Amino acid sequence: MLIFVYGSLMEGFFNYNNYLKNKIKSRKLAKVKGKLYHLENRGYPALLEGDDDVFGELIEIKDFEKNLVSLDTLEGYIEKNSELNEYNRVIKDIKLLDSQKILKAYVYSFNLKNIENRNAEKIYIPSGSWREYMEVKSRRII
Repeated sequence: MLIFVYGSLMEGFFNYNNYLKNKIKSRKLAKVKGKLYHLENRGYPALLEGDDDVFGELIEIKDFEKNLVSLDTLEGYIEKNSELNEYNRVIKDIKLLDSQKILKAYVYSFNLKNIENRNAEKIYIPSGSWREYMEVKSRRII
């Protein structure tokens, strides 16, 4: 199974080193339909339903089941349809940027049924790219 990542699990970000480094079989640039936000008070992004293109990486990981457990823990995924989930793990259509091929993959989608999530400070990212958003943000801080 494949996983689409669009935030801190992408190569070069903090959770990539902690959770995915040396565990990836393949990685391709890809996009999914949705609406992307930066959670200012948490320091990572949130994907919600929408029609924008959200850019990230489609990855195939080694020891899928074992590594999925650690990713579920990171993403605050407890069980399907739980209001306690920070993110829900759902299957979505992912389009590869190089070939335009569409594949199914797991995606962690921000759970608005979670009360804490409803009150989160969300900044809309119109470009759909958290990497680009963070690069611009880091230049403003310097």
